[in-house]
Amino acid sequence: MDNEIQLSVVIPVFNEARRIEPFLLDVARYVKRCPLRCEILVVDDGSTDATVALVTRLLAEHAPGMYSIERLKRNLGKGGALRTGMLAARGKHILFLDADGSTAISELDTFIPALGDDFDIYIAVRTIKHAAPLKRKFFGCGYIVLANIVLGMHQSDFTCGFKCYSREAARTIFSRQRLNNWSFDAEDLFIAKKFNCHVREIPVYWKHVGDSKVRVFKNVITCGIDLLRIRFNDMLGRYR
Repeated sequence: MDNEIQLSVVIPVFNEARRIEPFLLDVARYVKRCPLRCEILVVDDGSTDATVALVTRLLAEHAPGMYSIERLKRNLGKGGALRTGMLAARGKHILFLDADGSTAISELDTFIPALGDDFDIYIAVRTIKHAAPLKRKFFGCGYIVLANIVLGMHQSDFTCGFKCYSREAARTIFSRQRLNNWSFDAEDLFIAKKFNCHVREIPVYWKHVGDSKVRVFKNVITCGIDLLRIRFNDMLGRYR
């Protein structure tokens, strides 16, 4: 159908008023020139600042008729906000895009030619990294190793906020996702593996964002516990 949305861009946000404007303007410019028919879906995770008002104003001005905003009544966590957006998105393909701008929307130029291939999920892999602090690099590498061991997987990257799903894969995965905070990325890919989704990894340019909300050492224990929760949920048949 000519009016079918071909690509949904899902952006979970929480208290991003201070930094989201340049990022959102880049997204709006990109979808207007994109060869695919696009929609932008922003999911506000219970923000207490001016995020919703700012997002509404910017998209109404720069992407009229191409956006929608889902507002959660309370803060669920990024995983919960993402689940809401992925299940509400209308696109044939659905991109999860982090609002911190660490991976630019222009990296889709690499993804789009691949979307006709026989894959269900396209995952950005941060093979080109810029100025990430040593402690974050150490934690990131350690988490990948731990997640692969605990979940019996072989992924090069779990947490890059740039992943594109077919509509069918998104429905299958996010209707079963249970984690709202840390390790929801790993849970989603674990579910994808259970349902034999075909995954393709695509290298992207990634830059460290200085005021990222990730707190490395504070989240080490939480992430480890969440990985065990995924295994426990699987043992109880919660991903069927």
